[in-house]
Amino acid sequence: MKQKLHIAGMAAAALTAAWAAVYENALERDVAFVMRHAPEQDRPLDGAFVTNNCLLAEAARLAAPEQYPDAIYLDYVLPYSVIREERDDWRGEFRERFAPFVAGCTNAYDAAVALDRSIWDEIGVHYNVKRDKARQSPRHSMRIGMASCTGISIILIDACRALGIPARLVGCNWTGRPGNHSWVEVWSQGGWHVLASGEKEREDSIWFLEYAENADSSRQDRRIYASRWSPSPEGTLFWQTWQHPQKVSDVPADDVTADYLPGGRAARKPRQTPPAAL
Repeated sequence: MKQKLHIAGMAAAALTAAWAAVYENALERDVAFVMRHAPEQDRPLDGAFVTNNCLLAEAARLAAPEQYPDAIYLDYVLPYSVIREERDDWRGEFRERFAPFVAGCTNAYDAAVALDRSIWDEIGVHYNVKRDKARQSPRHSMRIGMASCTGISIILIDACRALGIPARLVGCNWTGRPGNHSWVEVWSQGGWHVLASGEKEREDSIWFLEYAENADSSRQDRRIYASRWSPSPEGTLFWQTWQHPQKVSDVPADDVTADYLPGGRAARKPRQTPPAAL
């Protein structure tokens, strides 16, 4: 396996050093997992890109603020994309640029909050609905200097993953009011925690949770979904909130509506702020 690796991209020396700490079977598992569940739009996959991605992901996991199960790593740290945005080779650059922002953080959620409070001025991207499209890749958003909530969330998720922090996209169409929204969840201390990407707020003061409590679990287009890389046991797919006409996408997802209903895991006292748009 070692002789077959074609390490591409930046920081090749760092990757070579990281190899000593990466078990060969873990790398083989990672490559197989990524390729097995890659969407059709990416096929055929570039072997050097996939291998480079997996090496960087394993190195990031070793340096992450917290340990977590393999199943969390595979679906929420290892993937090279979040939904169906353009594909960027972001891991090496994001790790180099953002690692100083999380120095001293002792858990993944605090590290994600530190990223959310630091990276936007660093990369020159800020929320703006005049962006080109909803599901922009990080480099696209960095090139034009703006993104809406989906693009902002994609950047924050990739920043987290570059540092070994499990993160996923969550979103919905609002129930009882017009519009929709996307945000981030981070795996920390044994469970998922909400992060309002680009708003520098912790989960106990997020404005949109009061709207999320109105989600209608009886309607497919009014549930709350969390993205993943591999198919869910139920075969759930993300209902598109980032593209119209709204329809079921091909992005694997979990239905997390119950977590956001009154009394659910994500229920917090919100602050009053106008809802953002995709």
